Amino acid sequence: MKLVLIEDEEILRKSLTFFLNANGFQVYNYDNGLEALNFINENHSELSLIITDLNLPFTSGKQIVFEVKKNYEIPVIVLTASGVEQTEMEILELGADDFIVKPFSPPVLLQRMKRIVKNKE
Repeated sequence: MKLVLIEDEEILRKSLTFFLNANGFQVYNYDNGLEALNFINENHSELSLIITDLNLPFTSGKQIVFEVKKNYEIPVIVLTASGVEQTEMEILELGADDFIVKPFSPPVLLQRMKRIVKNKE
């Protein structure tokens, strides 16, 4: 399964990429929203999932969710350090499939990913 991970925190991005690769995923990772969105637009038909941070350089996670949900049927999970209920409501209203507050457990993220992808099949 191919997915895009967009996370500007380098340690988290690298550790999640390693974890997801070890669990059988092919991960394309980006540290900013603009490059990730360009990749998504060019490769959307091959992608099963997008995981994005909310606060990103150049293009925000909110913009990623908006663009992906407007143009494609790819599930999106949003990661954020913000536990503010209003932020969560806005992201879910934009169409995000899940919202996970940092810090989080990678195995829990994995289970949520599997549930979302299974529901989209």
